[in-house]
Amino acid sequence: MEVSVVERPLLGRAERRRNLVLRERFDAAQTLLMPLLGSHEIQNGTALYRAMTRLQTAYPDLSASEIEALVAAVLRTFQSRSAGR
Repeated sequence: MEVSVVERPLLGRAERRRNLVLRERFDAAQTLLMPLLGSHEIQNGTALYRAMTRLQTAYPDLSASEIEALVAAVLRTFQSRSAGR
């Protein structure tokens, strides 16, 4: 019995992300913010304020809404990895 293999061309996937600048800075922001997010101050919001301030200093070209989106993404990643432990 012969088995025929049909080869399909690989379809290129379109990039879904809209803001690639934030994507490029995510890893650096995560490294910068992990010490703050691991502290006990995360529960009262102080760490989030400090995180936003630290990112505004590191990336003065980003708008306030971009800084907020970056902090939220890093926080979600931190929380999802902490929950898995």
